[in-house]
Amino acid sequence: MKKIALLSLGPIADPAARERIARWCDITETTDISEEALFGLIPEFEAVIVPFTAEQLVSRRVIDAGTKLRLIASTYGGTRQNIEDLYALEKGITLIHTGATRARPMAEYTLGLILSSLLRIHNYHHDMVSGEAWPRFKYPRTRILSGRTAAVIGYGRIGSAIAELLKGFCPDIAVVSNHLSAGEAAAAGLRKCTLAEAFSGAEIIILAGGSTAETFHMIGAEQFALMQDNALFVNIARGKMVDEAAMIEAVNTKNIFLALDVFEEEPLSAESPLRRNDRVLLTPHRANNPIEFEERWNCLADEIGKFAAGERPESALTPERAKVMSES
Repeated sequence: MKKIALLSLGPIADPAARERIARWCDITETTDISEEALFGLIPEFEAVIVPFTAEQLVSRRVIDAGTKLRLIASTYGGTRQNIEDLYALEKGITLIHTGATRARPMAEYTLGLILSSLLRIHNYHHDMVSGEAWPRFKYPRTRILSGRTAAVIGYGRIGSAIAELLKGFCPDIAVVSNHLSAGEAAAAGLRKCTLAEAFSGAEIIILAGGSTAETFHMIGAEQFALMQDNALFVNIARGKMVDEAAMIEAVNTKNIFLALDVFEEEPLSAESPLRRNDRVLLTPHRANNPIEFEERWNCLADEIGKFAAGERPESALTPERAKVMSES
């Protein structure tokens, strides 16, 4: 079998995964990770591995220059950040990513945010390390997760993993999704609902969908006004999907709770009112920190192996799927 000429932008960090990829590919690694450098190199390659960067890498110009290009493999969970993904798909190029390695770590991180918020673990910790000797009776009675109603907004890899994890605690889990029928939801042990029903009916509401132009500020004053007393809103998706000013107004005027890993502008301003409310749990966009994310290299090796065998990789994007994904 003729091997695929593959260019890796940066080293393949996992030696075992690199050895596996080398079964199917002649690998060239470069440390010059820029659009200009890629433009000069790409004509010789059939496949390219693309790392996360803030700058555009695989532009239309690069794609047009890559006359042999058949595969673009992203080492992160999306493609929109630095790849002209829709244009590449129009040209018949296969796009794969490592989103499969994110689902369980993100779901467990979300569970941690929920449990800490309900039980106020982070509040007690903060008070005790900040000098309060024994804040045992500082807060009202807390709540456990078991038996509570929950709603997950977005039912992709991460949303479905969160819903599956919550089944061990919650007897009633609703899902908000434009891509899941009521019958499919029921088959998964879930109940399909509208965004308004999620905010009015659930005690725990988790945002896990993709950030696109269509989902910008999809959650605002109207949704927060529907939340029950003591309800918890969790965002591990993207900050721009929420009207942050409306959210701040809501948590400052209603007895609701927030657990946020993402924000409309990052890093979160030092002056943000979110930092001064003890019903708000904040983390600095680190739901992607677990070591298990590094399984991405083995995930990529699996997908490249399928491509080399003439099979369709599991993560291969369609235009429809690409359009609803966040940047990364």
